[in-house]
Amino acid sequence: MSGFRFKLAFLCFSHTLLHVYTELPLALIPILRNEYELSFFMISLIVSIPRLSSLLFSVPSGLIADRFGATKLISISLSLVLVSGTIILLTDSIELIVLAFSLASIASTLYHPPALSVAANILPQSFLGRGMGFHGASGTLGVALGPLTLGIVLNLFGWKYAYLVWVVPILISVIVSIYVDLRFRSEINIRRNVVEDDGYSHRKPNSSLREVLGGAFLLFLVILLFTSAAGSSISTYITSYFTYERGFDPALASIVFGLSPLMGLISNLAGGIVCDKLGVRYSYMLVLLLLIFSVAGISLSPINSVMVLMYLIYGFSSSMSMPITSSIVARLVNPEYRGTAYSLEFIPMNLVGIFMPVLLSFFISMYGLSIIFLVAFILYCIALTLFLKFNGYLKKGLS
Repeated sequence: MSGFRFKLAFLCFSHTLLHVYTELPLALIPILRNEYELSFFMISLIVSIPRLSSLLFSVPSGLIADRFGATKLISISLSLVLVSGTIILLTDSIELIVLAFSLASIASTLYHPPALSVAANILPQSFLGRGMGFHGASGTLGVALGPLTLGIVLNLFGWKYAYLVWVVPILISVIVSIYVDLRFRSEINIRRNVVEDDGYSHRKPNSSLREVLGGAFLLFLVILLFTSAAGSSISTYITSYFTYERGFDPALASIVFGLSPLMGLISNLAGGIVCDKLGVRYSYMLVLLLLIFSVAGISLSPINSVMVLMYLIYGFSSSMSMPITSSIVARLVNPEYRGTAYSLEFIPMNLVGIFMPVLLSFFISMYGLSIIFLVAFILYCIALTLFLKFNGYLKKGLS
């Protein structure tokens, strides 16, 4: 029970349930737009407000995780997901629906730094990439299950049933999280004498930030800023593109949207294996090249079947990057500061998630929905260029 396998199994279980609601707002965009007669600008605000909420909690979540430990924060995050689903089931107010979306987004922000920190510290070094791959794959499964559930229940029962289906499993995860022990001891912390009897680091927050924010890590955050902006360009409006540009039924658009992260079940594990075999440098370059290729393929595909295939390749490549980026952070940052580092890792995603939907809404009004692919293509190319410079840091200390 106390071995790393049981802890990793719980982290994977909770990661799946954490994410069943995460991507549902994006899958719901065409549905909410029609139901509430919203413009793309209003839709962009509905997407951006939860991400702004996440950004406000990004750094505090990592600092709290480093200071007080992972177990309590993971329990709180799962409880917020449960509250989010309950609110949506009980209201028809678009304002309260946005509040529920925000709670689910905050829950994700609170969860990841402690969960990734625990995973990085309990996993043997030889299993780090694969272990991160298992954890990432479980989250990807949750991301896929939400839209897939919506696609199945939408025309039969209505979109709110996509939330109802998962309430009981999430409640079970909350109960389990109260009793599971995720504490760990870092040998580095022990040697430096900074761990107290409960097994957690109690360094001051500003000490954690100073230790983490080195030149290499800052450059990596900039790279993640561009990849996150590119990914946000696709994920925010892809169901709208399927519905309005390719003529998909909203239920079918949601299913296709869910199939892409479902590919991540394989690609997360593949990313972990490739990371362990090839090293972080070559594996991350491979991922960026695949993303550039697949984005171009989606935009240029003449028929829907080819377009869907290219979109699945895109989803495979995007999920493949998760264990690789987690491994890069783990190797750049000492174990006692990883909670802070992982919270900072999510800042680029939350930051661009605020302004990219709004910015793209103006581009879409002028050039149409297809503009999202050109924007993503350019941003991924910039990220690849920066990563080639980042290779100099990796050669010094990483394989």
